[in-house]
Amino acid sequence: MMIVDAVPIVNNNTDAFESQCSKVNINHPCRCETSTTTTTTTNVNKIQCDGEYEFNLNGQFKHRLSGNSQDDDLIIFDEFILNNTEISRLDDNLFGQRIRFKRIKLVDCLSLRHISSNTFQQSGPFIQEFIVQGESSLGEDQYASDLFDSMNSMINVEKIWLNRNRLRSIPTVAFGKQTGDGQGDRFARLKELNFNKFSSKNGHIKSVGNFAFYYLNQLQYLYLSHQRINYLPANSFDFEKSSNQTLYIYLGNNKLNNTSFERGIFLNSKRPIHLELYWNPDLTYLDEQIFRPFLEQNPLNRISLQDNPLQCDCQSYWLYKDRQKFSNQLQNIMCKIGPRQTFNIDLISFDKCHQNNNGRKRNKLIVVN
Repeated sequence: MMIVDAVPIVNNNTDAFESQCSKVNINHPCRCETSTTTTTTTNVNKIQCDGEYEFNLNGQFKHRLSGNSQDDDLIIFDEFILNNTEISRLDDNLFGQRIRFKRIKLVDCLSLRHISSNTFQQSGPFIQEFIVQGESSLGEDQYASDLFDSMNSMINVEKIWLNRNRLRSIPTVAFGKQTGDGQGDRFARLKELNFNKFSSKNGHIKSVGNFAFYYLNQLQYLYLSHQRINYLPANSFDFEKSSNQTLYIYLGNNKLNNTSFERGIFLNSKRPIHLELYWNPDLTYLDEQIFRPFLEQNPLNRISLQDNPLQCDCQSYWLYKDRQKFSNQLQNIMCKIGPRQTFNIDLISFDKCHQNNNGRKRNKLIVVN
């Protein structure tokens, strides 16, 4: 099968570019557009469907090829944008047999709640970015499994954003369940996975399943912030293969507390981890049995507690005692003194938590306002 793509060409004469729109017949409320970037003078081909009423979206892509398209051609567009307030479902094989897209954007699809398991079954390997932006009802319990199945068709995707979703959990082995199909490693290109992009209010995710991201071996940014997560099992962030690339895990503004992390978590991640724990007010100390092994395992591991001051009692003494050892790994560690004041952990007295080698208590540190 021949693949017809928009090949970048450096040429100031835009008439030299062949528009992919000439190969398809798209009707209102959808439209096909071809534009030329000013920097590289390459074609950008996209199809956009708008509207405030429901229509047969699948019908826009079936039997819509023009006479300029060869019978065996795959027609590859840069982008598909759906900005429709009434469509509630994306059905199987949405784009038909021969139309493919590199980027899928679902923008303010207020009624959208169900993406079928097989929506991207044929087009999935061509998708490089999948972006859900604005309000939708995606991820409701009865359709959550189908949503993850549909994303599992995107074996070459590089970026996934699911904004303001209705997901309540990330399932066990959420990505890459099917491997060894002759197509190479699935999700070998996925670097950014974001479950709450561009949102000022918390999502609904409460839990993350074991091995949820296990096959995402190239993942670099995992955004699980602004959710309602209150517990993370030991294998939540285990990975199949080792990597020297740092993984940034954002868990800020959740419901994490002092017992939210199962012992052994992060120890089978097989890569440096930068852990963001900002704005978790119920997290009042870092459990030594959980976080010391994490810091000691890899000197590149980091923990940041920006805007999340700790109650620095004896349970935080290990941070003070080994502050030089972990000086490059612990960031923004502040202690809460009273309702409004915070101080660096170096200024806090831990007299009652230890005695020096001579059996004498250390001089008490005095904090001066």
